[in-house]
Amino acid sequence: MTVNKPWGIFCSTCLVMLSPFLSFGQIKDSLSVDKDLFGERIGKIIQEVNAFYQNKRKQELISSSESLRFLEDIKEERMPDKNPPRVDYSNDHWSSEKVNPYRDVKLSTPFKIEFNQNTFTPPVYGDMVITSRFGKRRRGPHRGIDIDLVTGDKVRSVLEGKVRFVGYSRGHGKTVVVRHANDIETVYAHLSAYEVNVNDIVSEGQLLGLGGNTGNSRGSHLHLEVRYKGVCIHPEYVFNFDGSNAIRDTELWVTNGWKDPRAHSSYRPSKVAPLKNQKDAITAQNNEPRYYRVRKGDTLSHIGIKYGLSVRAICKLNGISQKSTLRIGQLLRVR
Repeated sequence: MTVNKPWGIFCSTCLVMLSPFLSFGQIKDSLSVDKDLFGERIGKIIQEVNAFYQNKRKQELISSSESLRFLEDIKEERMPDKNPPRVDYSNDHWSSEKVNPYRDVKLSTPFKIEFNQNTFTPPVYGDMVITSRFGKRRRGPHRGIDIDLVTGDKVRSVLEGKVRFVGYSRGHGKTVVVRHANDIETVYAHLSAYEVNVNDIVSEGQLLGLGGNTGNSRGSHLHLEVRYKGVCIHPEYVFNFDGSNAIRDTELWVTNGWKDPRAHSSYRPSKVAPLKNQKDAITAQNNEPRYYRVRKGDTLSHIGIKYGLSVRAICKLNGISQKSTLRIGQLLRVR
């Protein structure tokens, strides 16, 4: 069959336009195109209608649409930010050698944190699955949230900021700490690789590293912490992870209950009631549980006299009997 010249030019043009979506090479079952069809020999191409690509990082197959989205993400990450953040970040206790340089700082509660925006960018792509929350757990207090991911997944900055720490930390493994304009810091732990350096200015949503399983970790996940001057705050008190990507409020007051893992369970969501002014925060804190750490020589009777409680009331608050043996360092609830 003979194809006229205009038709051949049109078909050749179509192939050129489709070339980014076509793979060339000598592969079995590929579609062979010869000069009898288009008037010139193009070579062997593969139909991409039902094709799949390989994500080499994860060693798995992904669809054509997923591969295009993946390439778009890479292009966005490699393009310089047209409007880089122009914010002066606090140099207070700035250290590139410590995850927490505020160990000598005593921060009284309630304290205020502020934001100049209403939303944030989730630290991982897709639906966020929280596998462990801020609170008590069998292995000890958990001062962040664990977000499920696969090793190699991208981890992004939730807000714009300046990278303060990049390195290995015992327990946290490979870690990145970003300081934000409001003196809040976010900690990204158990990474498998870094994509930023100390003192880098990062945009909201910018790639920080790749998820992993380093440090004291049982399976690949992202451990995310929210800190203010070294004090860990319940991340879900600050950020709403229900898909709305909302910051709870532009002004939040943090009481003891929102920085103490003992007031929460890592196995279930906490009931979040944002405190938006100092008066409400003081009232709420006065009604929060209070704890006493047992010292040498303490008895239930001695502790009861100190806090105006009967021995029976202390036992009821803590689920113990009057004959229970107290251990030095044991925490007892006294309110």
